[in-house]
Formats: sequence, structure tokens, C-alpha cells
Amino acid sequence: MITSLCLYLLVAVQAKAQQTVANVLQQVAANNKTLQAAAQYSEARKLEYKTGLNPEDPFVEYVYFNGQPAEAGNQKEFAVTQRIDFPTAYGRKRRVANLQEAQAEYQYAQQRQNILLEAQQAALQLIYLNKQARELERRYEDVEALYLRFQKSTRAGEGNVLDENKARVRLLDIRTTLQKNRARRRVLEEKLAELNGGNPVALADTAFSAMPAVPAFEVLDSLIEISDPRLKTLEQQARVQEEKVKLARALALPKLEGGYRYQSILGQTFQGVHAGISIPLWERRNTVNTQQAYSQYAQAQLEAELVSHRQEVRQTYEEYQVLQESLRDYQELMARPENFRLLEKALRLGEISAAEYFMELSFFYDTYDKYLELESEAQHKAAELLRYTL
Repeated sequence: MITSLCLYLLVAVQAKAQQTVANVLQQVAANNKTLQAAAQYSEARKLEYKTGLNPEDPFVEYVYFNGQPAEAGNQKEFAVTQRIDFPTAYGRKRRVANLQEAQAEYQYAQQRQNILLEAQQAALQLIYLNKQARELERRYEDVEALYLRFQKSTRAGEGNVLDENKARVRLLDIRTTLQKNRARRRVLEEKLAELNGGNPVALADTAFSAMPAVPAFEVLDSLIEISDPRLKTLEQQARVQEEKVKLARALALPKLEGGYRYQSILGQTFQGVHAGISIPLWERRNTVNTQQAYSQYAQAQLEAELVSHRQEVRQTYEEYQVLQESLRDYQELMARPENFRLLEKALRLGEISAAEYFMELSFFYDTYDKYLELESEAQHKAAELLRYTL
């Protein structure tokens, strides 16, 4: 009774600890240290963009001169001066700052998407290895049982030591593959833990979720183009540079200066307003041309990325389509396991030799391994195509 209760509790705890890929991505989004640092950096950049939008601080000046000789009296001067750019410049500065803030958000979204995709790909690879491990364990049990049967027959003088050795070699091959599989799973578990902020991830699934629906290419390409933060970042950069050209023109206009002055000397006082205007001759020379060049570069970079993006999506989509077709063919083949049962029956009845049996078995194993690889690759390609949903 107590043993059964303990076993039930152990299974319940393990089931609770196990996670789905979606749960893993949620945890990574919340715990990833790089994303946390990126969020802080993004906020710092937004604050930086908000600085320098207002006029310069006013300048207050006070001067006191002792007169010599004493009859000359003392002189006092007081002045408050305020210098401003041409008024239209401040509106331009705020528009640039707003666009840059939006760009910072897209850059963060791009980094977040990249990390979540990395975590998703690692999780999918771990599921593939879990599924492979279960298959290898089943194979090991089957071949071990066969090896013990051959060994028993050999000891009884009824079998062939060569058959026993063939089974032993096959058993060793499976054991070696299992050890490599465990090592690869440990590496992926450590990688997922790292992406999850150092927190371990228990992903024991041995089956993939249903293959996500991938839209037709034209629809998919449009959805990615609308949602992809990488493209959004470049589009925003082009807008920023366009606005910086306008800002450079506004900053090239004359600066204005105004203020109040007070002067006292020999018992007489003088006070009044102060006004001035700069003459834009050489300080801002070539700034407009520079920003125009940057704007042209940003636009060219965006156009190049649009072409590259479409080709990249098309190539990945075509690879996914080929994988889907191959996977359907293999699924039909895997759905008919009667050949494997007939092979075991033929060996048991002595219709084929152990060498023939293991040759056919290797062919079946290779076919199933290829099926697992295709299934995994298709999942990875689908995740890559649907990364814009992360």
C-alpha cells in the first residue's frame, strides 16, 4: 500500500515537472539573463533619446569691478541670456526621438525572437533525441533477448557462435549509440538551462506536437514582412534618417539669442533687453549632405534586406515542402510494420540466417532513423518559418 502510494506520488511529481515546448518558451522569455539585460539597455536608450530635446540652459552672469581711484566708483553688471535653435528644430528633434524609441523596441523584439527561436530549436532537438532514445532502448531489449537466446543455444551445442557474436556486436553498437544520445541530451539540457537563466528544464516529451500549419508562400511572406522585427528595425532606421535630414536643415537655420542686461556705474544704472542672431556660415556645413547620405544608405539597406528576406523565406519554404513530401512517404512505410514481424518469424523458423536477419534489421533501423530525422528537420523548418509568431 505504502509502496503504491509512493510510486503514485513519484509519477505525479514527474508529470508536474515535465514541460511542453510552449512552457519552456514562456520560462525562457521570463528568465533569460540576456533578455533582461537587453530590456534594461532598451530603456536606457529610450531615456537617452529623450535628452537634448529642450533649449540650452539659460546663462546668468554677474560682474563686479572695483574702481580706482575711489572717486571712479564701482561698476556692476548683471545679465541673463537664453540661446535657442530655430523654433522648428525642436519639433524635428522630438519626432526623431519618437522614431528612435520605436526602433529600440523593434531591436529588443528582434533579440527576444532570436533567443526564443534558439530555445525552441533546442527543445525540438531534445524531443527528437528523447524519441530516439526510447527507440534505441527498445532495440537494445530486443537484440539483448536475441543475444541471450543465441548464447543459450550455443551453450547447449545447438547454436552457432558466429550468430552469438553478430548479436553481441549489434548490441554493442546500440549501446554506443545510446551513450552518445545521452551525452547530446545532457548538452541540450544544459543549453536550455542556460537560456532559462540557469534554471533546469525538464522536457521529457518523446513525441512532437502536431505539425503547425504553415500558410501558402505568398501569405506567409506577407505575414513575415508585416511582423518581422528585423525588417521593422530597418524600416524604422530609414524613417529616422529621413527625419534627421529635416532636422539637419532646421539646425542649419540661424540660432536666436535673447536676454536681460543691467549695468550700474557712478550712481547711474542702465538696463534693457538683449537680442542676437547667429549667421550660419560654416559651423553646420555639410551636415545636411551627411544626413542625406546616411538616409540613402538606410533606404538601400532596407531594400537589400527585403530582397534577401524574400529569397531566404522562399528557400526555407521549399525545403519545408520537400521535407513534408518525404515525411509522408516515410509515414506510410512506417505504418506497415508487418515486414519486421515476418523477419522475426523467418529467423525463428530458421528460414533465414542470423547474418541475413541482421542485414535486413539494419535496413529497417536505417529507414526508421531516417524517418525520425525527417520528422525533426520538418519541425525545425516549420519553427523557422513561423518565428514571427514568437
